Amino acid sequence: MLNANTLCVFNVFVLFIFSLSNAFRIFDIDGKETILASENENISIQCKSDYPMTYCGFVHPSGKRFSFTDRAVNDGKCVKKVKATKLDSGEWGCHIGRKSVRLETIKKIDVRIVNEVAALEPNITAKLGRPVTIACATTKGLIPLSYCRFEPPNGKSFNIDSTVTEKVSILGKYYYPSNASLDRGDCAVTIAKVKYEDVGVWTCGAGLDDGQEHIDVIKLEVEGMYKMSTASATGVTLGGILIAVALGSLGYIAWKKRRFLGGTPPEPEVIEIQDIPRPSSASPSPRAQRVPAIVVQSPSTPGEPGMSPLMARSQSPT
Repeated sequence: MLNANTLCVFNVFVLFIFSLSNAFRIFDIDGKETILASENENISIQCKSDYPMTYCGFVHPSGKRFSFTDRAVNDGKCVKKVKATKLDSGEWGCHIGRKSVRLETIKKIDVRIVNEVAALEPNITAKLGRPVTIACATTKGLIPLSYCRFEPPNGKSFNIDSTVTEKVSILGKYYYPSNASLDRGDCAVTIAKVKYEDVGVWTCGAGLDDGQEHIDVIKLEVEGMYKMSTASATGVTLGGILIAVALGSLGYIAWKKRRFLGGTPPEPEVIEIQDIPRPSSASPSPRAQRVPAIVVQSPSTPGEPGMSPLMARSQSPT
């Protein structure tokens, strides 16, 4: 019978062998399987079912298809082994067929070719005021971390481990998630309540036994932030228009009131009056006859006292 120490050593040995044969790591993120692997690493992409399969097939991110009949399907599982390269990175599709149910079951598997430490989700959309977890992990098996640190988009950088709990948090908002562990290569932080200051690019850094820090980046966004910004801008624009209209109306009312109360009247409009030529007809119209003529006399000439030059010209022989 194995004693406790021998059993403990045996479990560590099995875990070590498992980590060597399966260096890549598999995560279940929101019901979607994610495989983190290194370049040129042999990985196994599995298609699983709780019921016996008739067939299963894989769809490569490029669109290429791989199919397996019931001869290659064992216990509700079929496997596609590949030597992972950058061309294999992306979303794989898994199609499962069963006799009892004619409609296929389709599952998605995300394969990412990464470095020694990688973000579990490079792009995260959170809800304002709700908690969210940002995490990185080692990709070559369960390798312990000497430290874990984060650089937020706004604010001071910090390091974190399992001693930082929700009750004893950093700045009252950052704590280490209870289901993570530095011993198995998890570098993670939970934000208690997401605020706009948390939006942006986060950098996670992890120290490995090689004495170097390995980093990756995570982009955090808030759900509906763009729509809210657009609505706010529209509201500001509409408010500005309403204020301008109100000020214009008040100005017009004040001007009308000032004019009504006897304010400074506007300057009179100058109308130019032109001379109306007298009709050329010898006999003036009746209306013209009723208008009295005004004769302005000029000083008399020396030769004819009391007679103006105009009268002199009218009496001169023709």
